[in-house]
Amino acid sequence: MNSIAQKVEIDFTDEMITGSGGSVFLSRMSKHLGIPALLGDTLKLKERRRGSSDVETMLSLIYCLAQGDGSLSDVDRLRADDGRTLLLGLGDVPGHRRLGEYLFRFDEEAVKRFERMAHEVARRIAPDVIDHELGENGYIPVFVDGSGIEVSGNNYEEAHVGYNGEKQYWLHTVFIARLWASCRLFPGGVDVAEGWREQLEETAGLIGERGPVWLRADNAYYRKAIVNYCRDKGWDFSISVTNKTYKKPLKEIARSYRDEYWTPISDTEEAAFVYHRPAGWERDEAYVVVRSYWDGPQKLLAPRYVFILVSREDLPLKELVKRHRGKQGQENALKGPLIDLDLHHPPCSRFNANRAFYIAGQLAQLLLCAVQFKLLPHNARKHGIRTIMRELIRTASKVVRHARRIILRFAKTSLRLDWIAYAADKLETLVFVPGG
Repeated sequence: MNSIAQKVEIDFTDEMITGSGGSVFLSRMSKHLGIPALLGDTLKLKERRRGSSDVETMLSLIYCLAQGDGSLSDVDRLRADDGRTLLLGLGDVPGHRRLGEYLFRFDEEAVKRFERMAHEVARRIAPDVIDHELGENGYIPVFVDGSGIEVSGNNYEEAHVGYNGEKQYWLHTVFIARLWASCRLFPGGVDVAEGWREQLEETAGLIGERGPVWLRADNAYYRKAIVNYCRDKGWDFSISVTNKTYKKPLKEIARSYRDEYWTPISDTEEAAFVYHRPAGWERDEAYVVVRSYWDGPQKLLAPRYVFILVSREDLPLKELVKRHRGKQGQENALKGPLIDLDLHHPPCSRFNANRAFYIAGQLAQLLLCAVQFKLLPHNARKHGIRTIMRELIRTASKVVRHARRIILRFAKTSLRLDWIAYAADKLETLVFVPGG
């Protein structure tokens, strides 16, 4: 059956329509967490009282990042969207040049104050995330990781050649489940685990006396100091061992095992414990080795081995492997902000400006995480932040002024009308921080 194409006429309207109706949830959650008040107490960088204030400038950047707009020029689109600006409660939005100039004002002390403020915001969200993880899994997963941040051109301060031979910065992060608990942007060429102790201390402060805690990490953190730190804290841990040199003695032990030493953990994998004392360590350590003769549907001529340093021997091998492989989900939590918030490319040539930019990115992720845990139904917690941004924040709506009230009308064609209705009801129960 042929459909006849209809002629579409193009016209314009004065009605206040925005493609980001869910911005109202960002602004209300921001007030609930006290972010505007914290920014006002933390940032005193503007010298003249004209244009956008410190708070409005930084909130404009955070709100843009929370929608996935990672370019400084994206604030120009926010500035042009009267409906979105109204919903976000912004009296003035800077242009992208003013925003860039503002970031250039950050020095070492201003960055440190900004880091402490982000830690305080994380502290206000962490209990919800911890409660959820203890209820779902029975432990608190902590993930520590680093990622190279690409730079292009030769004008970036502190950009140096990294382990992959390319110029870069180094972003070091710690997550409690999906909560971005700690963020540091380091110069390029630093150790891949640079600053791990300070950031784990920050994370431990968010967790407090709650537990049990399970730290998961990759081969970069296969270090005696980190293992001892976890034991001193009473944390369990599992760390991947992928370096060929480190694997060599483990592989020799695993190859000597007879078949009866292995325990099946899936249709294609079997596992066993091996014990080894790395050079310079105080004690023998336990490792789970996973052996498989399969690479997907293809059978291998020789078995493939995977090694995981573990702190527990009283759990079944299958459970130990499952817990460690949960690291992949937290790796996605790191990739999520970098991709979904468009943080892969630093916008400024000055190093401290870029440090401030990435802390703003952390705050945007924390804000989205708070919306997910405090405003949305429980089943929404299985989704990543990309889904929250697409189905809640970037939702078309119409702003109507009526009898001294502002009414926000969402399109009934929205995919997640149930989320919008649920979040609207939850807004009524939020308590706002004074000055927020």
